[in-house]
Amino acid sequence: MSGAAGRGVDPRAHASTLHGFAALSGPWLSRWRVRAAILLLAMLTALQVALAVAYNLWSARLFDALERRDTASLWSAVWQFALLLAAIVTSNAAQLQAKRGVALSWRRSLTERLLATWLDQGRHWRLAQLPGSPDNPDGRIAEDIRIATEQGVELSASLFFAVGVLATFVGILWSLSGRVELFGIPVPGHMVWLAMLYAMGGAVAAFTLGQKLTSATLQRQRAEADFRFGLAGAREHDEGLALAQGEAVARAEARRRFGALSLAWFRQTLGLRNLTAFQSAFATLSPILPLLVAAPRYLNGTLTLGGLMQLAQGFQQVVGALSWPVDNAARLAEWAASAERILALADAVESSDAQPGMLLADEEDGALVLQSLRLTLPDGTPLTAPLDARLGPGAQAEVVGDPRAMRALFLALAGLWPWGQGRIARPRSVAALPRRPWLPPIAPALLLAPTGGAPREAMAAVLAGVGLGALAHRLDAAQDWDSALDEADRLRLAFARLLLARPALVLLDDLVGVLGEEEMQRLVGLVGLALPGAILLAADHGALGLEAKLVLAKATGLPHGRASRAARRRRTFQLVEWLRRGFGHRQEP
Repeated sequence: MSGAAGRGVDPRAHASTLHGFAALSGPWLSRWRVRAAILLLAMLTALQVALAVAYNLWSARLFDALERRDTASLWSAVWQFALLLAAIVTSNAAQLQAKRGVALSWRRSLTERLLATWLDQGRHWRLAQLPGSPDNPDGRIAEDIRIATEQGVELSASLFFAVGVLATFVGILWSLSGRVELFGIPVPGHMVWLAMLYAMGGAVAAFTLGQKLTSATLQRQRAEADFRFGLAGAREHDEGLALAQGEAVARAEARRRFGALSLAWFRQTLGLRNLTAFQSAFATLSPILPLLVAAPRYLNGTLTLGGLMQLAQGFQQVVGALSWPVDNAARLAEWAASAERILALADAVESSDAQPGMLLADEEDGALVLQSLRLTLPDGTPLTAPLDARLGPGAQAEVVGDPRAMRALFLALAGLWPWGQGRIARPRSVAALPRRPWLPPIAPALLLAPTGGAPREAMAAVLAGVGLGALAHRLDAAQDWDSALDEADRLRLAFARLLLARPALVLLDDLVGVLGEEEMQRLVGLVGLALPGAILLAADHGALGLEAKLVLAKATGLPHGRASRAARRRRTFQLVEWLRRGFGHRQEP
C-alpha cells in the first residue's frame, strides 16, 4: 500500500521489498527467544486494545451519570477511572520497553549478518571496484538498518493494534448506530459505513498527495550519506588538505554536496507538507462528524449523552484503525526506502562472489605457481598478457610491469582481485604489506599476535629488530597508531606483525618512498633471515637488487603507460611552451 502511495508504481514493488526483507531477517525470526519477545509484544498490544474498549464503556457510564446528575455513579466512575488509568500507564510503558527490545535485537541481527558478509574475504573492497555498486555501504549498515528495524517494529505494532481496534469497535459502533432511513431505505449500522467511507476517502486523498514521498525520502537519505562521506574524507586527509591549501576546494565540494542535500530536502518537504496539511484537516473533522450525524437522535431522546459520546469515540477508533495507511504514510515511505537500500547492499555483496570471469586462487604447499594467468579490469579490459611462472620456497623476486598490472597481481595473490583467467596456486599463509597498512587501535601485544601464540620475549625482540624497541615496554597499552606513529614507523610495526605471523608468501608494495632504500633493504634482509623458506615478491623499485624478475607483459591493445623517449620529450616541450605563454614569458626561438 505504501508503494502505491509513495511512488505511483505497481504495489507489487513494495510487496517484493517486504518479502525480501522478511527473508533477510529469517535467521533472526527463527530464534525461540525472538518469537517469545514478539509474542509478548503482541499480548501487550492486545491488552491496549482491551483497555481502549474498557475506556469507551467507562466514558458512556460517566456521561450518563452526568446527564442524570447521579453523584454516586459519578464517584464510582472516578474510582474506576483511577484503576483504568493505572492499567493504561503500565501497559503503555511495558509495550514501549518490549518494542525497543525487539527493535534492538532485530538491528543487532541484521548488522551482524551484513558485517559478516561485507567485511569478509575482501568483499568490501571488491564491491567498491564494481561499477554501479551500492553507494555508502557503511551508512546503509549504520543508519538504514536502524530505520528499517525501529520503524518496522513500530509499524507492525501499530498495525496489529489497528486490526484489534477495528475487530472490536465495529461491533460497538454497529450496535450504537441504530436504524436510520436514507431516501426511505433502512440503513443498519450507518455509522460503520460512514466511518469506512470517511477513512477510504482519506486514504485515497493521502496517497494521491504523497505519491512522490518515497522517492524523495530515498534521494534525501542518499544525499545525507554523501554529505557525511565528503566531510569524513576531508577529516581523514586533513594533513594533506592543509599542506595543499585545498580548503577552498573542500569547502566548495561540501557546498555542492549540501546543495544536493538541500534539493532533496526541499522535494521531501513538498511531499510532507501536502500530506501533513491533509492529515490535520482529516484529524480535526474526525471527532466532530459523528456528533453532527448522531445529534438528531440525541435531541429526540433516542440516544443518551453517554451513548452519544461512546458512539463518537467508537467512530474515531474505527476511522483511526482504517486510516492506519494514511497516518503512517511517511513512516512507510521511510521504511521502504531504507529497506530497499539494505536489500540492494545485501544482493550486491552476495553477487560480488559470482561475477563472470572470476579468478580463484588455489592453495598449495610450498610453491607459487602461475599458469596462463591473464589479469583484467572489472569491466573485462585486459591488463596483462598470459603469464606463466613458478617460484619455489625461499625465492625472492621483483615484479616488473605497469603499475596497474602490478597492483592487480599483488591483490590477486592476496585473494582480493578475482578478475581474470588462468590459475594461481599459492601457499596457504599469505601476508601483504601495502604502503598504508591497517593497524587497529589495540595494544601491541594483540596487534602482533592476535591469537596469543607468541611469547613476550619474541615480541620485544621483533620490535627491536624492526627499529621500534621503545614499544617493547608498552605491549599492553592500546593506542591510535595512525596518530601515535609516523608513516615509516607504522610500516615497521606492520613488518613486526608480518615476522611473527611467519607467512609462506610475502607481498611487498613499493615502500622505498616511505622507508628509504637503506632501511628497505635492511627490513627485506631481516625477512629473508627470519623466514628463509618464505617466497617474497616486491614491487619493482630498483632498490633491493633482487636478481629474479617477474615481468608482467602488457596486454595487446592496452597502453603500457610508458611512452617512448621522443614522445615524452615532445610532450615536455609542449608543456613548457604552454607554461611560458600562460605566464607571459617570451617564447624562445
